Amino acid sequence: MGVYPLVVTRSIAWKPETATVSSPRTFRSANRILVRFFRKSRDRWKEKYQSLQKEAKRLTNQAADARRSRDQWREKAVAAEATAKQLEAALAAETTARAETEKKGRIDRSDIA
Repeated sequence: MGVYPLVVTRSIAWKPETATVSSPRTFRSANRILVRFFRKSRDRWKEKYQSLQKEAKRLTNQAADARRSRDQWREKAVAAEATAKQLEAALAAETTARAETEKKGRIDRSDIA
């Protein structure tokens, strides 16, 4: 019986102490084929996660833009509400002043129209 060469079983976590002697050609794939397969697999993985990172960045920016826009609209609404309150207060003051002057008889209604 002949001596079989040392055939190392291939695994991702390969350690020299786990190498075993077994029959030759345990794996029939050539190293060049395995290298090509692993390289393509790595490239697909990288492409997938780079596209996911881009998508996450895009969504983060979109959320920040929406937040900024919402804050600007809120500021405009608060300013418009303050202006409306001021105008309502001025109108109320004008109305009460007019009512008081009419009460005293200083203004004739026919002159106003």
